[in-house]
Amino acid sequence: MKRTLAMVMSTCLLATSLVGCGSDNAKTEAPKTETPAEKVDVTADSVTLRFNWWGGDDRHTATLAAIDAFKAKYPNISIEAEYGGWDGHAEKITTQMTGGTAADILQVNYDWLLKFSPDGTGFYNLESLGDYLDLSTFNENVLAFGRRKGILNAIPVSTTGRSTYYNKTTFDKVGVAVPKTWDELLASGSAFAAQGLYPFDLDTGAGFPGWYMSVVYMQQKTGRLFINEDGTLGFTQEDVKEALDFYKSLEDAKVIRTQEERSNEAGTTPLYQTPSWLDGKVAGVLEWSSSIGKYEKALEEKGQELVLGDLLMMDDAKSTGWFMKPSLLFAINKDTKYPAHAATFLNYLLNDSEAAQILGTTRGIPASSAAKEALASTGELDGIAFEGTTQIENCDPIIMSIYMENSEMKEAYKTAVEHVSYGTKSTEEAAAEMFEEMTDILDAIAQ
Repeated sequence: MKRTLAMVMSTCLLATSLVGCGSDNAKTEAPKTETPAEKVDVTADSVTLRFNWWGGDDRHTATLAAIDAFKAKYPNISIEAEYGGWDGHAEKITTQMTGGTAADILQVNYDWLLKFSPDGTGFYNLESLGDYLDLSTFNENVLAFGRRKGILNAIPVSTTGRSTYYNKTTFDKVGVAVPKTWDELLASGSAFAAQGLYPFDLDTGAGFPGWYMSVVYMQQKTGRLFINEDGTLGFTQEDVKEALDFYKSLEDAKVIRTQEERSNEAGTTPLYQTPSWLDGKVAGVLEWSSSIGKYEKALEEKGQELVLGDLLMMDDAKSTGWFMKPSLLFAINKDTKYPAHAATFLNYLLNDSEAAQILGTTRGIPASSAAKEALASTGELDGIAFEGTTQIENCDPIIMSIYMENSEMKEAYKTAVEHVSYGTKSTEEAAAEMFEEMTDILDAIAQ
């Protein structure tokens, strides 16, 4: 697995011209020049910065340790940590951004650039902070993900994609091989059901993973992109119906629980914290490579083994179907009083070898060549997060459209999947409603 990810990334991003590119940010925008501000001595004055992020316990623990290490190097810069899980986080940040109370440094999601910086001025222009933030460690194709209207609003910390991961301990117990195709996944349900178990979970309470997997399936089947490069809907209404039919087939085959069954167990509790995951009742998950560590750690503590599965494919696939995107990005509040100090902190998190060792792969495989080199030197690029990232990068992935994770779009997915799962609408009815709603949303936001 010791591969040079920088070369892999470059190859994959160039290859997107062959497989389709669904994001205006995936196209390389011409960088806008910016006159650097007057040099500031960041060691002179005592300042306090707020840093906001989301994640699991492994990310929280590592980030707090990195903050302490930064403080040892820059005792005059205090970092106030603001962190929590994903549930409700986007809503909280929206309130803070619109109210002017957001933190100085923010971990941001891909679609937030569209939401908070449609004209490119919603975050600090990071290229104006070159005296404090080294951008030479990043491939320009990677930085392109963080540009809006040519302005570098954010830096991708890593790239990611959802892959399938399985509790090998449970699969061995049931006596079923880890599936390699869609048909094998569907066929596995009956053997698990006989023991009151499920081979997979799609975190259906959030709606999005269930729709994500259905989109991958239909992109392979049709060769069409779910969302086109120009921001228009690439799927037909019949494609949407077939995608919902596929989702329903997973429930019918006992591959996944219904939404009602999952909700009755744990409500909106993240899967990796539920008894069903910890006890091996559900034995698979569709998860971002940058976030899989918390699932692995939870099982390790129970003496169980999590493994990466093959990317599910069909024999006559017209496309790889699977997506890649920046896992998350770092940005600086455009209204911060201390941009130089904030950039110094970001440079430490992104490029410092000490920080790389502390943070590990809790935010995925670093995009920074300096951080990657630091991890490779100690053999830390052999874990399941590295394997998942490399798997996606090597599959000729489709670059996910920035519009796919738009909050209104995700609500449309969630509503349709709920209707299908609860039986309140047929797949045909849910598809017609969903298709019209998605078309209207994209017409309004794709500019």
